Amino acid sequence: MAHIDLDTFGITEGINEMIVTTYQGWSPNAAPMGIVRKDDELLVRLFKGSTTYSNVMAERMLVANLVYDPVLFVRTTFGDIDDSEFDVFTHDERHFSVLKDAVCWAVFECTDVKETSEALVAKLKPLHARMNQQVFKSVNRGFNLLIESCVHATRYELTKDEKYMRLIKAYSCTVNKCGGKPEKQAMKLLLDHLGENK
Repeated sequence: MAHIDLDTFGITEGINEMIVTTYQGWSPNAAPMGIVRKDDELLVRLFKGSTTYSNVMAERMLVANLVYDPVLFVRTTFGDIDDSEFDVFTHDERHFSVLKDAVCWAVFECTDVKETSEALVAKLKPLHARMNQQVFKSVNRGFNLLIESCVHATRYELTKDEKYMRLIKAYSCTVNKCGGKPEKQAMKLLLDHLGENK
């Protein structure tokens, strides 16, 4: 197993919100996911019906991309991004896709895959990683609440439960107060997608 300093690649204790990319040889896919770290063990939970789920079931691999672009989080939450926004690499004769705009990324093999009626849970074994740029960013409440809003938006689309929409609208006030232009643009894009910017 490759030794990768998880902290160096932004994967710390708790749930790490990253954009996961997968690739089956014809078209790369990207979607925000929570990578769970407890001590030095990593886990991911993927819901059935998603492209990420299908790709992981077929390939048993994924890439965790560390990204600070709030607009990219929203775009990958609700749809596909253009193939030109990915790079495809080969490592040990296996192909994988990464986001060109990622600060860094790490390739993982999915092991000990367990399926439930709704999802799969897999342990993640690091295979390869790359640092594209060294970026130090302070905590921005607007960015953090934008990510939380993306999570609630997916739950709202699945359930139509208005409590998620109320949370998103409450968070949007803080995003517009504390976020920069990218966070504000991302929140507008999210609300537009949900039909709430009229």
